[in-house]
Amino acid sequence: MDSAQTRKMLCQVALGNAPADTVITHGTLFNVFTREFISDQSIWIKDGKIAYVGPDHDPARSEGTDVIDAQGMVLLPGLIDAHTHIGSTKSTTDEFVKHVIPGGTTTVVTETMDLHFAAGEDGLKPWIKGFKDQPIRIYYTVSTLCGLTASEEGNVLSSEALEHKLKDPHCLDLGEV
Repeated sequence: MDSAQTRKMLCQVALGNAPADTVITHGTLFNVFTREFISDQSIWIKDGKIAYVGPDHDPARSEGTDVIDAQGMVLLPGLIDAHTHIGSTKSTTDEFVKHVIPGGTTTVVTETMDLHFAAGEDGLKPWIKGFKDQPIRIYYTVSTLCGLTASEEGNVLSSEALEHKLKDPHCLDLGEV
C-alpha cells in the first residue's frame, strides 16, 4: 500500500468508517506538549499505525478488533533517547533494549565512538547489523575521531568509510565531533 492509500485508510478509521485493528480505551493520556494528564482517552490503531487519539467514543470494529482496557493506566508517546553509548554499557544490544523498553523508549540514537576505538570498523559492522532486528528503532552516529590522543586515533574511519556509513539510513549524522 502506498503512502496515499495508507493516509486514506487511516482517515477512514479515524472517521469511524472503517474498523481499527486495535482499540485502546479508558486510558489517561499524557500530553507531552501541555504536560496535562487527560482522562478517558482512546487510541485506534490500523496496520500498526495510529489512526486516532482522543476522547473515548465507539469506533468502528470488526470481529478481529482487539480491545484493550487501559483504565488506571497512562498512555504516552514512545520516548526517544537521542544520545547514548550502547557500546560502553558493558551489555549486549539485546540486553540494553530489555532495560529501556519498560520505560517507554521506542527509539535510540547511539554513538559508535567507544566501540570503534576498541574494535575498529570491522568490529562496528556486526554490531550495527544487530540494530536492525530489535523491537525498537536504533539509529547511530559515526565519529570522525576515536579518542583523545594520537595513539587512540589508529582506528579512525577513512573519508570513504565515513561517506559509506553516512549513506546508511540508520546512520543519522556525525557524532562526538
